[in-house]
Parts: sequence; structure tokens; C-alpha cells
Amino acid sequence: MIKIKDRISLCKKLGYIDVRPCLKKIEYLEQNGIEEFLRYQFSYDFHLGSEVFLKKVLELCGDEKNLKLFEKIREKLSKKPGRLFVNTNFQKKSQPIFSLVAMEGVRNILIDRRSFENKDQELEYIKFYVKRHYLENKGKLKLWGKIENYIYKSDWFDNYIVLDKDGNILKKGDI
Repeated sequence: MIKIKDRISLCKKLGYIDVRPCLKKIEYLEQNGIEEFLRYQFSYDFHLGSEVFLKKVLELCGDEKNLKLFEKIREKLSKKPGRLFVNTNFQKKSQPIFSLVAMEGVRNILIDRRSFENKDQELEYIKFYVKRHYLENKGKLKLWGKIENYIYKSDWFDNYIVLDKDGNILKKGDI
């Protein structure tokens, strides 16, 4: 945890005239740490946003270890979600478009990637998720039909990955 001795002088160094918002942020940082500070949505104080504030505080009061931790956590929290598409080879017949739009979230699944350290962990989770999803839905999606395969894409993989119902990779390629 970070401890700051002279909070008011730090706030003045950061350019705060009214130090109350600065003191509130420092107190939260000391109590909760870097990762929780980055996750928390502070109201804008018309001086420094949360991320810039934290970086400047760490540059002034922290050490190299805290700055590296800050960069690592910031990168982790900024990961875009992966996308898992459930392919059913659906052919529109007489379904109203509004019902298809309402059910689109059943076919396109967002995967939160922030907890994965590398792409191998992510791929193992996707394989597990595909198996579980297929079993939970008994091989069929309401309105969309029989599940044929799954298509996954995220920033760590240059190409998409096609998986079968058991989580086995069928192919990798460009869309």
C-alpha cells in the first residue's frame, strides 16, 4: 500500500487550489491500493482525471515498482472483450426482425478478458466455456436453431478460431 506523509503539499505540487478533491483521492488510494483506485469512478474534479492523477502521484511519491504495477494494471483493465459467436447457420424465414434483434445477444457472447494473464489461459477458458455452453443449451439456441460451431476472436489472436461443440479447435483463419 502507498502511504503519503504530507498530503497537502502533494496536492499543491499537483496544482490543486482546492485540495479537498485531491485529499479524497489520496485517502482512497491509501486505503484501497492502485488497482481499486483505477477501477473506481471518481467524479471529475476539473483538474486531473483519475488515471493521470494516480500516475503523477506515483511519479512524485511512489517508486519504480509502483509505476510498473500501475502500467500493468492499466493495461489489464483496458483489454477489450473477446467475442464468441455461436454459429447455427441460421436462415431467416418468417421471423420478425425485432425478435431477431432482441435475441442477438444469445448468439454473440462477450468474454471478459481482464483476468487472463496470457493467450493460453484465455484459450483454455474459451474451450471450457464452449463445452459448458453447448451442454447448458442442449445443442440448440432458441430461435436460432442447432449449434454447428463457435467462432472466437480477441486481440491476442491475429485470426479467428473455430471450435466444435467439445471445445476442439477446428481451424484458425481470416474472416
